[in-house]
Amino acid sequence: MNHLPRARRRPVLSTAVLAATALVLTACGGGSSEATDTSEAAAAEDTTVATAFGDVAVPADPERVVTLAESALDVSLAVGVTPVGTTASRGGDTAPAYLGEDAAGIPIVATVAEPNLEAVLEAQPDVILASAGLAQEQYDALTAIAPTVVPEGGTGGDWQAPLHTYAEALGADDELTAALDDVTARAEALAGQGALEGSAAVVRWMDNGPVLMNSALMPGSLLQAAGATPVQAAADLGSRPHSDPLSLENLGQVDADRLFLAAFGADGTGALDAARTQPAFTQLSAVQGGATTEVNGSVWSSAAGPIAADLVMDDIEAAVS
Repeated sequence: MNHLPRARRRPVLSTAVLAATALVLTACGGGSSEATDTSEAAAAEDTTVATAFGDVAVPADPERVVTLAESALDVSLAVGVTPVGTTASRGGDTAPAYLGEDAAGIPIVATVAEPNLEAVLEAQPDVILASAGLAQEQYDALTAIAPTVVPEGGTGGDWQAPLHTYAEALGADDELTAALDDVTARAEALAGQGALEGSAAVVRWMDNGPVLMNSALMPGSLLQAAGATPVQAAADLGSRPHSDPLSLENLGQVDADRLFLAAFGADGTGALDAARTQPAFTQLSAVQGGATTEVNGSVWSSAAGPIAADLVMDDIEAAVS
């Protein structure tokens, strides 16, 4: 996913992790000619991936993958790779619910804030797919366990670029490209029909108020491909994933012809229900025009990947049908 990195606690390696990591490093640095020959043979089968930390050599066909970003898990499942460990969803303790049974049985080895280094080590990964914005100290700890791929880019860039970095590490970029092309074709078909003309905005509703989502994120990008125009405030967010929380009195700043309302969690749903009765909400153009659509907050405000993108397109098509 393409959010700004949260403040992260400095990871503390236990004695067991330090000892195991030392064994891994020692094994990789053996001095015998036989070990050197084996190392050179393995290197010949590696793939080099450009990452935020420079070029990283990964196995050409990794069998044990750990995903430490929701978007990396989405990509992996979309190209037919089931990770041996993954991160819990934002605000949850299981894999993202929208990925269904394919993700439900994968062991959780991290939260959005930080990985459990002992659990990652126990998963014995061939490669680790981490989130954009990973801190240097976490990268150092993870790369001592296995080659670690961290995509470049931020919120304001191409939302598809980090997905391609993950797919390249899995040796499946052609499969990812085909999946994303299918999503783009769906959006362009809507644009050709003129079904989504006018402005559109994605608003995430939380217990402390609504926030306007950056139009460069996956849902906003798909809305534009489908023919909608983002509200200026969403286009002006730059590298920020969303605006500061808005008061009901300031809702006019996000007024659009069509609104997609992404309630986040039970508290967010309650806050949205309460807002529906307020004049500031009922006077919005989209509300008066019957053009508001409530959508899955996890998919629309924190996910990125071909599976999530297909679900977003399902919602967009349903909204204009």
